[in-house]
Amino acid sequence: MYFDIVHMKPVQIKMARAALGWGVRELAEKSGVTANTVTRIENGSDAKQSTIAALRAALELAGVVFIAENGGGAGVRLKERSDTANHLTLQIDALKADMTPEPANEKPSPKKAMKQLRRAHDQNELVELKNRRTKARAKEKK
Repeated sequence: MYFDIVHMKPVQIKMARAALGWGVRELAEKSGVTANTVTRIENGSDAKQSTIAALRAALELAGVVFIAENGGGAGVRLKERSDTANHLTLQIDALKADMTPEPANEKPSPKKAMKQLRRAHDQNELVELKNRRTKARAKEKK
């Protein structure tokens, strides 16, 4: 769910977490990255592009928009949250399309374990969105 290509700075990760009310552990859980890795990245350490992408995807899915440094400094803002059934259906469809595939019949390995962890995370996110959609539909009927 990338809306633009804004280089994400370490301080923006901290700002995004603060805006969402998340701790390091919550971001780690939602992105499939370890808490120690999140902390290291926030402190300025280099990281794999896939790790940065996972963090960014989790934050953007939660509604964070990254703002480029445009004279006023880099920053973040939150998108207006829309809990209409139609909007939630779009989010569900997008998540299904991007879901981590079921790991193939591979020998046990750290890579396979990470795939399973990401898929479980995606499935939990999907259930949460579906529950929100059910509540939104009930609210819209009233």
